[in-house]
Amino acid sequence: MQKDDSTWLNMAFAAFGLCVALVVWKGLTALSLSYGWTEKFEAWLPAVVVVGSLVVGGVAAWWLGAGADRHEYFLSCIAELRKVSWPSMDDTRKMTMIVCVVVVIFSMILTVFDVVWARLLKLLIV
Repeated sequence: MQKDDSTWLNMAFAAFGLCVALVVWKGLTALSLSYGWTEKFEAWLPAVVVVGSLVVGGVAAWWLGAGADRHEYFLSCIAELRKVSWPSMDDTRKMTMIVCVVVVIFSMILTVFDVVWARLLKLLIV
């Protein structure tokens, strides 16, 4: 079964809503712990926090998916990404190794400069 771009986009909106709900749930849980609400309202606060965070996540996902202009924009972004010529896994590994080697070389150069400048400043100050 082949899914079309609109289905994948709706699944991305749902994933976005779940991420927002998770962040809101963590935030509300931290607030309720820091203000001592968990002890005061332990009977109903966990349910309110979960339902509230799911509602906020659902509203965020709905807001992101609402509007034909925004929906068409995201679909056109997906269409443009399909045209990209992505590098192969071997090319990606080679380029990653090059970046790692360059980072190591520059970190050694910066370390040498740091040691030299520290010793020069130590000689000037003392």
